[in-house]
Amino acid sequence: MLYQLRNLLQESSTSSFLDDRTSYDFLYEAACELVSTLRLLTASQTITTVATTSKYNLNADYLCQYVRNDSNEYVLKYYNGSGYYWPSYRDEGFIFQENSTSDASIPNNFTIVDKATLPTNVTGTTSAAGAAVAGECTLTDATAAFTTYVATGDLVHNSTDVSDGVVVSVTSASAVVTALFGGTNNDWTNADAYVIVPQTRRQLFLDPPSLTAGHTITFQYVAKPNPVYSDHRSYRIPSHYMPAVVKYAAWLYKYRDREPNFGDGWYKYWETQIRKYQANENRSPTRQRFGVNFSRNTYGDRSMR
Repeated sequence: MLYQLRNLLQESSTSSFLDDRTSYDFLYEAACELVSTLRLLTASQTITTVATTSKYNLNADYLCQYVRNDSNEYVLKYYNGSGYYWPSYRDEGFIFQENSTSDASIPNNFTIVDKATLPTNVTGTTSAAGAAVAGECTLTDATAAFTTYVATGDLVHNSTDVSDGVVVSVTSASAVVTALFGGTNNDWTNADAYVIVPQTRRQLFLDPPSLTAGHTITFQYVAKPNPVYSDHRSYRIPSHYMPAVVKYAAWLYKYRDREPNFGDGWYKYWETQIRKYQANENRSPTRQRFGVNFSRNTYGDRSMR
């Protein structure tokens, strides 16, 4: 993809206009946009309720909602030990105005809200060396708890090497694989100081809160793709979608270069391909090309009736 991007921009591998970190950033932005638009990659999170608690942290790779019912409402699956229920989505503003303060055995609705506080940075020093291999290096800290506090896509800084980059995978409680750029060696040596900056999180908000602990929520969502910042990884996206991703990244480069006329042509290509991909991804044996939905919004809360 870096090769295709360079050719599209007519830049050589030694060009000062392109750098690998920026190219990886633009390609990742394009991949996330593709996944969000087409709802390509999905994941599921299981949440156990806590009595009288309304907010629950969502996984770091949450991108947007996914599952809808036949009234076109987003829903989640709620199991109370004896039966399944399907709370539906409402806008945060309407839940705020409703001001429900009483707990319920089964929540009626839910929404997605921002977490009020940023995650705490993870700091420490490495306990082993991690040489760079094919653009990646392993950060090892025997005293860390990476599986609890770190997620793929978090930013990472080597304060000793003065490099920074991205966490591309979490392999254990004491080790994460990183891609580093802009430093002296772009790797880890023993006793290097590091700072990992976790991504912001979203929260699931139940309305009203569950009265009972131990109920199970299954929340399916569209997931961000794992970031690719080295030669030996690839996106979990069908290969025939990737030319559009490259065109989107080239468009971002051209706006950085203040040549929008070139970039606009590539963005039009992106839009055309997205429309075609949407038709492909949304097909099903029972779906018609044209349909009429007689459901309407009521009370201004975007619920369907």
